[in-house]
Amino acid sequence: MPLGLSISLGGLIGSGALTGWPNVDVPPPERPDFTALIDPNKVSNASVMSLADIKTLNCPSTDTYCHWTCTRCVRSESDIVYCPNPNDWGLSFDDGPSQYTVSLLDFLDSKKIKATFFIIGSQVVQYPEILQRIANDGHQIGVHTWSHPYLTSQTTEQVISELQWTAEIIKNVTGVTPKYMRPPYGDYDDRIRDICKQLGYKIVLWDKNTNDWLSASDASFQMSWVESNFTEWVGHKNSTGHISLELDKYSSQGQLVVPILQNSSYNIKPIADCLGYSGNFYKENGSTPNTTSTSTPAIANLPQPSHPSDGTTFGSFNFTKASSAVKNNFYYNNSWPFIMIAILIAYISFNTLN
Repeated sequence: MPLGLSISLGGLIGSGALTGWPNVDVPPPERPDFTALIDPNKVSNASVMSLADIKTLNCPSTDTYCHWTCTRCVRSESDIVYCPNPNDWGLSFDDGPSQYTVSLLDFLDSKKIKATFFIIGSQVVQYPEILQRIANDGHQIGVHTWSHPYLTSQTTEQVISELQWTAEIIKNVTGVTPKYMRPPYGDYDDRIRDICKQLGYKIVLWDKNTNDWLSASDASFQMSWVESNFTEWVGHKNSTGHISLELDKYSSQGQLVVPILQNSSYNIKPIADCLGYSGNFYKENGSTPNTTSTSTPAIANLPQPSHPSDGTTFGSFNFTKASSAVKNNFYYNNSWPFIMIAILIAYISFNTLN
């Protein structure tokens, strides 16, 4: 049971759900023992942005702190964007575990494929047995925050809590603490980088985004576009491999895209494996996950991970412009911020006139 909490989650959780954890889908409480893990003097002085500014891309004119949302800026010495080997494909799924994860796990097991799952802490409260299954099957587990916020909209203390509550519930269920994290929406800057470095996390992005999350909110989105994109991507061999982003919170396309990758002779791997750290997923120095959920730890002072060797670097983020065959998906990949801005302007104009 986590430190000093006894919170009833009522009807929000399933029959196999955990109790005594923060409420689901909302930012978790701050904890002094978490905050004490960070030296604030070693955190960049990037301002906390408002959610409205992030969503409308109302960014500073100069990107002093390498804010990915604003400029797609990455730091080559720290940010993981793709697999170095051109024949490797890092297959990753975000926002689970969920009821859809089970069929995906069954499929991956049938194909003897391992992937990376970036986990939301709130989802573990509801589906701990599925997280245990992910661990037992030998997949890599990473941190994806507790409530999925835009991290640059959170204070430093809030960011720490989002990460560490998630790490703690993952360890409570599996017995291991992830080394890798992925910022929700890819929203992070130097302040978030510094926090993650002190907590011992490697930040993972992607260079191939399916945008399959739109299937839950946009009736016009066609899941067939995901397959079309993968077909397009594998048709262009690059000097590096790739890391793709899909979700397992909704109905997954994993069963459809894996054959596309296999037929193109890609080696499908967890992200740590494609980076050259085979099986080295967790902070417990090579330990393997528990086969049953028995541990109830508190967060301790976490070691920093080793960096890639000098010969392994991660370069600038590259956009892949889809061909006309998948132009609809290109539209979703690149134009949604401008659509949001247009809607906001129209809304303001309407209210001004009325």
